[in-house]
Amino acid sequence: MFNQSLEAVFLHHDQLLQSYQQYWQFSPFRQHSLPWQNHALVDQVKNLNTTQIQQLEQSPEQAVELFAKYFPELKPCLERWHPQAAKSADLETPFWLTNGIKGRKAAQIQAFSEQLQDENLPILEWCAGKGHLGRLISFHHQLPINSLEWQASLCDSGQQQANQLKLPQQFHHCDVLEPSAQQHLKSKQHAVALHACGELHLQLLRLAANHKPQKLSICPCCYHLINRPHYQPLSKLAKQSALTLSKTDLRLAVAQSVTSGKRVQTLRQREIHWRLSYQSLREELTNTEHYQALPSVGKQWFSQDAQFSDFAQWACQQHQIGFPDSFDQQLYLEKGQQRHLLVRQLELVQLLFRPIMERWLLLDRCLFLQQQGYQVGLMELFPFKTSPRNVLIQAQLS
Repeated sequence: MFNQSLEAVFLHHDQLLQSYQQYWQFSPFRQHSLPWQNHALVDQVKNLNTTQIQQLEQSPEQAVELFAKYFPELKPCLERWHPQAAKSADLETPFWLTNGIKGRKAAQIQAFSEQLQDENLPILEWCAGKGHLGRLISFHHQLPINSLEWQASLCDSGQQQANQLKLPQQFHHCDVLEPSAQQHLKSKQHAVALHACGELHLQLLRLAANHKPQKLSICPCCYHLINRPHYQPLSKLAKQSALTLSKTDLRLAVAQSVTSGKRVQTLRQREIHWRLSYQSLREELTNTEHYQALPSVGKQWFSQDAQFSDFAQWACQQHQIGFPDSFDQQLYLEKGQQRHLLVRQLELVQLLFRPIMERWLLLDRCLFLQQQGYQVGLMELFPFKTSPRNVLIQAQLS
């Protein structure tokens, strides 16, 4: 998989993140200018037009090439990452088994199931949802499945489907973050998790350290969804690192997503523009320059018929700020457009380090499992276009 030990690979990524810390450890929305001391880099970023920025946003490889001279260690590090390729077993899946599962999700669970060849251990499906993954594994490999899920309605739906298909899949209504979840982990077992969010898959790893299931297969997701303000490293090496990672820092690992349709992209760009336009208005109304986040809101606020003034009034209510009787909408929309350009410039450089951050987090998990006596490997489970979170951690007790 790698020419070096996992420890050496981790230390290389850790050193790189520390060396270039000023270029990734910041929040673009909180900046009012390009914050870097490298004037040549600042000038090059400022001289990019919007068409060039868009091209680089859509092609991270081109961005790495363009900025390689400023970060000489980055490109070699990116190129030395070689997870094992997924095995394609061409397991037949009848159409009725994946009814109601969207295309990308169906491809993900198919690829996951195909890695479980010659499996004879009972399966524990962690954070199962409706149990799509467990159902497919049970069908393909004739294995009993215990599926843990905290939403009772999903348990009921999944159990009904399993019963209809006469599959040995048993759902358990269970909050995996509660102590009672550990009763479901057994030594003679293979625990699987596909895109369980941050704290949820961390909990599985921590429990595995105590209960030692024979095998683990985990495809992590949403590293920033943790219960504390800062990340608590798992492995000895990560604990020794000088890096301190906030939830904002962890978001960098999942900042890149599969390209959405044109309508979704348009709505997203308008949302960012309006949020930044509102920030300019808020700063003037409150005479403060610090950034203040807004809650998530439905995309209907940014539809073609929506008005910025309505969004700004809602935002003022969220921040308990008096909404002005009148204001120059166009002025603040123009200010927002300028800030949006700045955010895109900042993210062009920051996102160069996205894969390094994600690998650091993956390697922390792998090293932790090694410390618990597991043999550990990394696999590229499916193409990036199927899901950017496409790396599978596979662990087996020595």
